[in-house]
Amino acid sequence: MRVMSMGVVLGAIALPALADQTPEIRAVTLSRAGVAMIEAQGTLGAEPLRLSIRRADIDDFLKSVRLSDPSGAVPMLSMTGPSGVADVFAALPFEPDALGDLRALLEAMTGAHITAQRRGISVSGDVMGTREVPCAQADQRGCIAISVLHEDGAIRQILLDDATELQFSDTADQNAVARGLAALRQAGRALMLDVTLSSTETDTRDISLGWLQPAPVWKTAWRAEDGADGLVLTGWAVVENTTGQDWDSVELTLATGAVNALQAQLYDRMEAARKLADPMMDQALMASAPMARGMAFEAAMEVAPVAMDDGESFSRYTLATPVTVQAGDMISLPFLREALEDARLTLHNGGTGAVHPSIAIAFENPLPLRLPAGIVTLYEDGRGHAGDAMIPELAPGAQAVIEFARDTAMQVSETLTETQNLQSARVVDGVLVAEERLERRTSYRIEGAPDAARVLTISHPQRQGWDMQSTGGESGFDDTKFRVEVPAAEIVTQEVVEQRVTSTRIALLELDQDALAFWSSRLPDAQLRAVLEQLQDLRAQQAQLRREAARQRELEAQLIADQERLVGLIVQLGDDSPATRERRMRVDTIEEEITQSREARRNAETRQSEIEAELREVLRAQ
Repeated sequence: MRVMSMGVVLGAIALPALADQTPEIRAVTLSRAGVAMIEAQGTLGAEPLRLSIRRADIDDFLKSVRLSDPSGAVPMLSMTGPSGVADVFAALPFEPDALGDLRALLEAMTGAHITAQRRGISVSGDVMGTREVPCAQADQRGCIAISVLHEDGAIRQILLDDATELQFSDTADQNAVARGLAALRQAGRALMLDVTLSSTETDTRDISLGWLQPAPVWKTAWRAEDGADGLVLTGWAVVENTTGQDWDSVELTLATGAVNALQAQLYDRMEAARKLADPMMDQALMASAPMARGMAFEAAMEVAPVAMDDGESFSRYTLATPVTVQAGDMISLPFLREALEDARLTLHNGGTGAVHPSIAIAFENPLPLRLPAGIVTLYEDGRGHAGDAMIPELAPGAQAVIEFARDTAMQVSETLTETQNLQSARVVDGVLVAEERLERRTSYRIEGAPDAARVLTISHPQRQGWDMQSTGGESGFDDTKFRVEVPAAEIVTQEVVEQRVTSTRIALLELDQDALAFWSSRLPDAQLRAVLEQLQDLRAQQAQLRREAARQRELEAQLIADQERLVGLIVQLGDDSPATRERRMRVDTIEEEITQSREARRNAETRQSEIEAELREVLRAQ
């Protein structure tokens, strides 16, 4: 069984108290996928554990963080949200600039109770405001006084200068100023985020935690040297620490392979697109935008209890544990855990052109309500990060296959051949009705892994209108899956055959000689083939007659042009010379040739019409 845990990321606003405890990095695994898996240990108790995470790495941290707590308590991560400063000051009575301008702060805090002291003079009461007053020295400018309403109703003033000491009496006002300053401090560390880890257990104990963060791909440089027994190949690893944290006697692992490492957007605020409600509508339209985090980690930690219920349009997960999140902060805590069958498979999606098959997991939503969509980070027992994938939102009982890595030890290539055979044909009212059987044969050539045997699942896509002829497959909604056993270092071929029968209707009178020759060569019926050959012969005659009629038409036009040219020349010369008499004789000869050409053209056109009638008569006889 594989345990699937889900973490929820909640956005709101607050400032976590920072603790002195920081985890100690014990192991680092660098992957060729461009991520580093950090494993650390720390002490957690009544005071939270503090982590300093780079802003650029927080999405990978939220996507992948996992915890091993021997107490089995429910953990919680807290940090300033992506719009922490704006959200904090949205709930405060003053703007951020007021914390650097005492007069602006007092104006914003009108009505607040203060105590002001200046050179032995003390004034307390509610702030009424500030105003400019004459300065004691003639060369001074811009002197400010605070007006305060005392409890006895008297209004008193005190100068506001570098000798004035102020204190807000109300704890809420003091906290407001402290929260504003803390928010500005955090904003000043824009490249880093202070993340605190707390839990429902306050006893001090040692915990282990791990997470992913971006890292450069580690590289290999080889040295090949002649040795006593042949060539000695030595590999040097080129490793760079860009994690932002020192490695002190850590266990370093270099991993290679083709795992997926997806980028997730879990920290930045994500707003759901909503339709604008009609002013006359009674209810607002709601659209769900679920966000979830998946992880698989064999650890002694609990998830927050939730109450689950399902409706027609959405499902609900209500946390039973009260949550305290101040404005501007963000928390993350596990809220769902379900046991799934570990149905891993090596998968090749047919028609995609992929060379290496994917390593995937097929699972079914075991919940009686919708499983939220989100990114899932897979961890293998004792081996670490195995890849990332996306889980779609799944209805109860719905199934999905998620791909998280590639099996580069195997290769798959595809070849496709198509054939078509005429099964039957008949002529109805001059229309050839032909039924053809089309066959598509997809051959999957599979090169086995050199180290071990595999079982490859081929997902062959279903094509509309095509019937599967190959047996042994499992038919699904949009594909047929074939399980192929592939021995180590061997080549196996899996053929998938599909067929479809099409019916074609062709008006024979509209076919030319070449089209009739094509269809007559394919007809299985000898009698029908003889009919089409007869039609083909008549169409050949028609084609020859058309060419003859066109030739005679061109000849007639040329003769008329020659005749008109000679007549014009005779008229222009106006004499009775021997040359002119010869031209007149030529005009008469051309006239006879024109008559002969016209007669030949008419005969060709008449014969074409006769052949067209013969064609129709042949088809009527069928």
